[in-house]
Amino acid sequence: TSSIICDVNLPRRFLSFIGGTLYEIGKPEMQQKINSSLGKEGIEKTAERLQTTAHTLQVIIDGLSQPKTFDIRTDFDKPDFKRSIVCLADLQVGTILTGKVENATLFGVFVDIGVGKAGLIPIRFITEAKLSKTKKRRSLGLGPGEKVEVKVLSVDIPRSRISLDLLRVL
Repeated sequence: TSSIICDVNLPRRFLSFIGGTLYEIGKPEMQQKINSSLGKEGIEKTAERLQTTAHTLQVIIDGLSQPKTFDIRTDFDKPDFKRSIVCLADLQVGTILTGKVENATLFGVFVDIGVGKAGLIPIRFITEAKLSKTKKRRSLGLGPGEKVEVKVLSVDIPRSRISLDLLRVL
C-alpha cells in the first residue's frame, strides 16, 4: 500500500489534471471539466493517480464547483430566538438563550442570540463537560453553525458587548 501524502498543492494538481484554470472556479465550465475527467476513470482511480483519498478529492471537487459567493454557513439551522428579546436593552443577566455560533477565535466564540449583536463566550467557559458527548471532536473548539444554549453573564450597552457562558451544545 502506498502512503497518502498531505499535499497543499493537490487542488492545483487536480486543476491541472482536468485542464481547468483558477478563473473557472465556481463556473459551469469547471463542473463540465470535472465531470468529463471523472467520467473517464472515476473518483477512486483519479484519487489514486493524484496520491490522495477519494474523500479528500471530493472535498476539493466540492470547493471548485461551488460559486465564489457560496457560504456554507447559510445552510445551518436557525436558532430558536426568544421573541421577547430583540435588542441589547432586552437582555438581563442570568437569561438563558439559544444561539448559533458565528465565529470562533483564539479568545472565544461569538454567538448570534438574536439581538443584532453577537455575544462572546470567553474560551475559559468552553469546557469538555459542556460539549456534546455524541459528536466526536478533535478539539475543545466550537464551529460556525453549531447551536448552543448560553446564559447571559453581562451586558455592556454603551460598548455593545455581551458576555455569555456556554451551558451546553444542542
